[in-house]
Amino acid sequence: MSKSIQENTSGYVSLNELHGMQFEASGFSFLPKYKVQSLLAGRHKSAMRGRGLDFKEVRQYVPGDDIRNIDWKVTARTQKTHTKVFSEERERPVLLVVDQSSSMFFGTQEYLKSTVCAHLAALGAWRTVDVGDRVGAFVFSDTQYQQIRPQRSTTAILQMLKTVEQYNLQLNAHQPPKSKTQILESVMQKVRTTVNHDYLIVIMSDLRGISDQTLHHIFNLKRHNDVIIFHIEDEWERQLPLRSVSLSNSEYQVSIESSMKKARSKQQTAFENEKEMLVNQFSEYGIPLLTFNTKERPSIQVRDLLKDH
Repeated sequence: MSKSIQENTSGYVSLNELHGMQFEASGFSFLPKYKVQSLLAGRHKSAMRGRGLDFKEVRQYVPGDDIRNIDWKVTARTQKTHTKVFSEERERPVLLVVDQSSSMFFGTQEYLKSTVCAHLAALGAWRTVDVGDRVGAFVFSDTQYQQIRPQRSTTAILQMLKTVEQYNLQLNAHQPPKSKTQILESVMQKVRTTVNHDYLIVIMSDLRGISDQTLHHIFNLKRHNDVIIFHIEDEWERQLPLRSVSLSNSEYQVSIESSMKKARSKQQTAFENEKEMLVNQFSEYGIPLLTFNTKERPSIQVRDLLKDH
């Protein structure tokens, strides 16, 4: 068994654990059906008007095209002016938005949501650097965040993962979850002022407390960048088990009996409605929302959702 497969059962992540994820950071990249640039797929080709490195296609001429690229053979055959389009290689920096807030410190299956998020951040970071692109991050808790500027060195990745570890270790099950509406708004506003264009922004969160203002920031980022949502959820958030369960925080405890069908149905409906609303809103702007659970190993899930074709 390799170092990367050894499980950590403490409920918290360690830098060594996240370092070891580099051995699992393969087999995933661009999934065409989502129509976003490859997640961590390395050098990316962009359409351009002019002379590039590789021929891409011939299309009908439009005003502003370089007349030096007119394809006279196709033009003569079709009696309509056509031009050659080339592609060039360009960098695609990746920015990871990593949620380590109190609502993430929850899980009823194999992992906590906070652990899944940390693993996904590590996998994304190692994959990005492996193909030669820069990767940066915003790591946040309920009340603060830290920015790591995009770099492409192993040293920089370890610094980023150390920050993820530090935020993860601050999580405390004895403290009730706080609203993270404000921190989400602050983080995404800062991302907007930091990112210019041609980034791939991966938001890893359960999206609890997301507001219209946060959505506004995300939609604006999509105008000049690619955005993808890694939505992390637990099975009990979607549907409570049929057996009686007790839910508690540091102050209160509530028991939900197996006979309380109305309460279960209400909780399930509320979750499904909120999820559907988010999926639809993101879809309108061409932003894919991929769901990750707390049962399967994150590296297996990311390879399944973003297979490397």
